[in-house]
Amino acid sequence: MSRSDAGKLAEWRSIGARRSEQTVELATKILASGNVGDQEWALREQLAIAALDMGRIKLASDQIETLHAKFPNSPRVRILDGLRLEADEDFVRAKAVYEDLLKEDETNVTAHQRLISLSLPSSSAIPLLLSYLDTFYSDPAAWSVLADLYCEKGLYSQALTALGHIAIISNWDDGVIRRSGEVAYTMGDYQLALKYFLRAAEMQGGKDNNSNTSRTRTWWGIKLTITRLLNSPNVNTSVPQDIRTTEKQLKDLDVLATERLLAAKGKGIDVRRQMLGEMVSNR
Repeated sequence: MSRSDAGKLAEWRSIGARRSEQTVELATKILASGNVGDQEWALREQLAIAALDMGRIKLASDQIETLHAKFPNSPRVRILDGLRLEADEDFVRAKAVYEDLLKEDETNVTAHQRLISLSLPSSSAIPLLLSYLDTFYSDPAAWSVLADLYCEKGLYSQALTALGHIAIISNWDDGVIRRSGEVAYTMGDYQLALKYFLRAAEMQGGKDNNSNTSRTRTWWGIKLTITRLLNSPNVNTSVPQDIRTTEKQLKDLDVLATERLLAAKGKGIDVRRQMLGEMVSNR
């Protein structure tokens, strides 16, 4: 057994990296060497998941059966049972496995997550997510999925609320703030959208010469929102009158947004110039 191979697999386990093809190759080689040590059970679990990813059901089943023999009725191994059933597209039985696990322990995070995954994109996913988040509030990925589901249903206010929870949990994440701006823009609250976009730009810092970054996307959001507000200044908004962006401020920001977008180098500069020119001429 190569120490470097075992080390790679251990590192991938610790950071949650799948790398399924490489995992199958390295783990089978290590197990075949017969010199596994105390890593055997973690390695077999890792191999089972990777094999399922690769569609190698027999290899995964062999690992799961070995784990069952060592750890009878282990919740972790029963999760693998559910994953194997999912791989076989037996979703009804897989769901039953996860539901049984939650009856025994309602804090089983993986069982909750698999149930939610099986419910997507059905209407039952939102109640399941809300129930899950009542217990596991600090899961930003779950809030993100919930926001997406609300957007799909046109429930933009609820989507903004879900994104607001992510902003509380991950207050450094400018992408969530920009995403909130995009949702507010979609629902037609352009003053609110501009507040979000400007906050995202502030969090992202100074100039960026790369046209394909989140910072440039934020400045496009600012530019588009300002254009809407200058063309339709009396559009409805949830932002109080005394903190709305004034026409003069909008025009000043419009100039700045144009400068930032033109300063971003890379492919598409001619297209950007044309689009920005058309936005000005159409006012």
